[in-house]
Amino acid sequence: MFLIANWYKGLDTENWKNKTLELIEEHPLKPKEISEVVRKAWDDIFLSTIGSRPFRIGSDLFPQPQIMGFLLHELIALEFSCRYPGIWRREETSDEKDMVCIHDALYSIEIKTSSSPRNIFGNRSYAQKTSASKKSKSGY
Repeated sequence: MFLIANWYKGLDTENWKNKTLELIEEHPLKPKEISEVVRKAWDDIFLSTIGSRPFRIGSDLFPQPQIMGFLLHELIALEFSCRYPGIWRREETSDEKDMVCIHDALYSIEIKTSSSPRNIFGNRSYAQKTSASKKSKSGY
């Protein structure tokens, strides 16, 4: 498996944008569909009911951002696994990415959420060494 750093190794910074666009184009999931699935996950959260009353998120229940992130994480991966059975699946072990591309692990994906109203922060853990029992920090 290639590390992301290898994809950019030796490239001048002015070529990083083109390399990023190339990697996005190469990935089997396209940005338009990813955006559609994320929006569907949000809609599903707010259409869902909980309990016998029934209670709704956003009008009766106001979960902490971490809970919303968990729901998005699960619904996005579940939606892709339903759309593409045998191609995509949710993680099954702690050393797998959040969404596993069954045919080529290179395309497996980490799903990241943020509760910041203005920023999307990178994953600080990616600056740390990978231990044998943790997810690979390479890929998407």
